[in-house]
Amino acid sequence: MATLSYWRSGKREPEHESSLRALVEIEQLLRLDPGELESLLESRRRRIAPSVLADLSEHHEVIRTMLADLDFRSPSDRLVDREVTLKYELGPDGAPVRNTYVLVVESIHGAADRRATVLSVRPGAETPTIRALGGYRLGKVIHDRERGIVVGEMLLDRPLLPGETALLEQEVEYTTADPDDNSYFYWAVRRMTSVSLWIRFHPDRIPVRCEHYTVLDGNEEVTELETFGPSVSRTMTGFGPGTLGIRWHWD
Repeated sequence: MATLSYWRSGKREPEHESSLRALVEIEQLLRLDPGELESLLESRRRRIAPSVLADLSEHHEVIRTMLADLDFRSPSDRLVDREVTLKYELGPDGAPVRNTYVLVVESIHGAADRRATVLSVRPGAETPTIRALGGYRLGKVIHDRERGIVVGEMLLDRPLLPGETALLEQEVEYTTADPDDNSYFYWAVRRMTSVSLWIRFHPDRIPVRCEHYTVLDGNEEVTELETFGPSVSRTMTGFGPGTLGIRWHWD
């Protein structure tokens, strides 16, 4: 409480990495846009916190530019992810066929009506087919083929009031086979109620080993996972900000 009092009075500013991480939690509690409090710090004194986009991809600056081209500061400027269940399906050659997800979003802004989707595909691959299965319609989609980054608009069926939630469902079908692909991950901008990943392999091609990994503050932790029939899954609660993923190994 003393620290917060100093911040409010202007006697001190958040400077250390732990304090900058605390700003993320405060923004969530106050239903502010990501980075809104940090942007108020005096630029000559503040220490820049590690970009959460950097945990998503080495091409985080490209992603930031692509988001800006669609008038986004982050994938969740006005709508934040609260819960997500993702299913990733692979074919008999070990290449991904499609992924689907059901997402619970909450409005943190008046008349919130759009969200960005960010996908990673093999560099040089054709643009995947993105289908809106419920809760939204697909807007503009841009694809950096050289780096394998796809960014699109998810336009909600109607605007949401602050605190209101909605379910969105999306399917992505891959048009270029990538048998070398061996991982799938979800990037959480903020702390989420739950994140579930479900990898479904073809019965004729099941990996010999799977592992679950998280990346928090740039640090990766890995644990082994057992398959359940021709699939493997992982659910985490109270996760984020950070990256949650599953890897598999064929030999």
